[in-house]
Amino acid sequence: MVILDYILLAIIILMGVLGLRRGLIQSVGSIVGIIIGTLVASRFYMVIANLFGGSNLTSLLTFIVILSVTVKLVGIIFWLLGKIFKIITILPIISHFDRFLGLILGLVEGLLVLAVILNFLLKYPFNYWVVTQMGASIVAKVLLKIGFVFIPLFPEALRKIKSFM
Repeated sequence: MVILDYILLAIIILMGVLGLRRGLIQSVGSIVGIIIGTLVASRFYMVIANLFGGSNLTSLLTFIVILSVTVKLVGIIFWLLGKIFKIITILPIISHFDRFLGLILGLVEGLLVLAVILNFLLKYPFNYWVVTQMGASIVAKVLLKIGFVFIPLFPEALRKIKSFM
């Protein structure tokens, strides 16, 4: 395993712990936010990145910022829904079930976010180290396979990265 594998696994575990703390409804909101965020970011990142020079790093950072903001905005809506349904989770069994499902969905969220970002990194590599780490990474290869689920959400130019695998 290379350094990137450890970084990716740490992020996935962190997302699982966050899902455990948030619970089911907010974790569902995050996953919905990822899907909507991917749609929004893939449509608008290039326009904004070109305003800042259009380099690969600028494109990557613009994509991540748009994705993150969209996920947070959708997450706020689901956070409010979670507060409304918090009354139901007063019972201990339901509370544990809510947190466990939140953990599972948090792990899934981590996988999806990293899959989208790694697929984007294939299109806009900004660093030789990242490219070599992705080529040698076991976790990155699995995440890239997961990320191909999101390929239809990306513009045509980004769909052509399938040849990497």
